[in-house]
Order: sequence, then C-alpha cells, then structure tokens
Amino acid sequence: MKSIKEHNTEVWAQLFLCEKDCGRIQEFFASAFGIKPQHIVKNMHITVYHSRRPLPLVSPVSEPINVVVAATETRFMVLAPGGENPRPELDPAHHKIGLRVHRQSMAMPAILEFRERLTRYEPKSVLGRRAPSTHRTNAFGARHFQPHMAIIRAGSGIGRDLTQLGVPFREIFGELKFDCFKIDIVRRNKTIK
Repeated sequence: MKSIKEHNTEVWAQLFLCEKDCGRIQEFFASAFGIKPQHIVKNMHITVYHSRRPLPLVSPVSEPINVVVAATETRFMVLAPGGENPRPELDPAHHKIGLRVHRQSMAMPAILEFRERLTRYEPKSVLGRRAPSTHRTNAFGARHFQPHMAIIRAGSGIGRDLTQLGVPFREIFGELKFDCFKIDIVRRNKTIK
C-alpha cells in the first residue's frame, strides 16, 4: 500500500516571559532547590491559544507587549489532568511543573484579549461539530483553558509539596513581565499508510 503525505497545520499563540525574568526564575530554582539547569524550561511562555487545524484568516505575528502578572496571583501545579490539586498518584518529580495564573488576576483581561484575537477566527469549516473556543473552554486539545506556563521539566526530583516552591517564589518575585506576543503557524508532514 502506498503512503500518502498529509499536511498537519497547528496554530500557536503565546505570550513570552521577558528574558530577565526567565533568568531570575532559572537562578531561583537552581540555587534554592538545587534543580539542574537541564530540568528548568528556557523559553517560558503562556500559550493563550492552540489549534491543530489551520485558521485561514490568521497570520504569523511577533510583536512587543507589556503584560504584567503579579506573583501573588499565581500557583504551582503539576501539568497533568487534575494537576491543580495534590493527588497521591501524581508525583511532581515525574511530570512537568507549571505556574498557573489565577482567574481573578489583574492580568487576565489582557491575556484573554490576546486569546480572543484567535478565537474569533475559528470558522465552522474548521470547527466541524466542536463548540467554538471561549474564555474558559478550548475547541481543540484540553477542554478547559487555564493560562499557565511550564517552568520545570519532568525528572527534576522536586518534592511532592508544591507549596514549598510557591511560598518562597511568591515572596521573592513581585511581578512577572511578558514582553512578546507571537502567533506561529506550524506545518508538519504526516505520513499516512
């Protein structure tokens, strides 16, 4: 049987943490918790939108922004289904650890404004039978939208109690500044047999 190449298009919209704050976070985890550099994410960002389908009216973008998230309005979580709350079967050392932004955060209106720049272009032809994305739900991927960014990679050896990370983090970091908004359109060749 012949193999057929199919184009898979993904649309990503992300808010990138400024280089200075990325460096501060990397230093914090390396010095305070002994986490090795290879287990700390380098290009930290919040994904405000992701689609595994092309959005015909959306073009690539890279623009400077100024979105500030108060550290007090964040919490650490395991990046796995239900990872917002401690669960005995979820060992943080074996999963990515992320920093989620509270829904009541002062930065949420700005985050949702960037998200809306894509959700309004979800055509029926792309959605099919899916409900369109909203401020709280995604048409594609994870059902619920929760702004977060990956901080620590799996295999870090971090302990089970993420409050041990969160309390000093919120005390030390006043604000986190996001300085770049990017929309990337990624085309991957997929072979179907």
